[in-house]
Amino acid sequence: MRVRLFTWWQARSAREQRLLGMALAASSVAVAVQLGLMVTRDLAQARARIEAQQRDLVAVRRLAREVTQDRAAAAAGDDTPLVSRLEAAAAGVIGRERIASMTPMVGARDGVALRLVGTSLGETVQVLYDIERGGNRVEKLDLVKHPDDPERFDVTLEVATAGAP
Repeated sequence: MRVRLFTWWQARSAREQRLLGMALAASSVAVAVQLGLMVTRDLAQARARIEAQQRDLVAVRRLAREVTQDRAAAAAGDDTPLVSRLEAAAAGVIGRERIASMTPMVGARDGVALRLVGTSLGETVQVLYDIERGGNRVEKLDLVKHPDDPERFDVTLEVATAGAP
């Protein structure tokens, strides 16, 4: 193969050899530039991914600290009744006017049934987060979509006290 290539090269005139050499050099430069651009782009994407993961890690660590602190506060005991804590959590997110009812549940597990009307999904999630952050558990969740507004829900929650099994 090398002998055939060398024979072919020798059969070319000096002008053709110079033109082929310049074309080879230009092609080599173009390939090198393309490879350099690809490597630079890949490095930039890798840096962006790493920075995003670092931001996520910081957020997860912050949330883990909050959960640990909230659990410690819940374990220390809160003398505020569960009904008052739930009302404060729900009123802080959606307001008192959309709290339809709060019914204490007595039995094997003490808790409260909380009914909210006209809440968005984001508000519902925030209320759930606030309840869980307070050291209580949501035992049952029922969402019913409003027929006239598909972005609003009637929510029924059964919340167990912090010490309930």
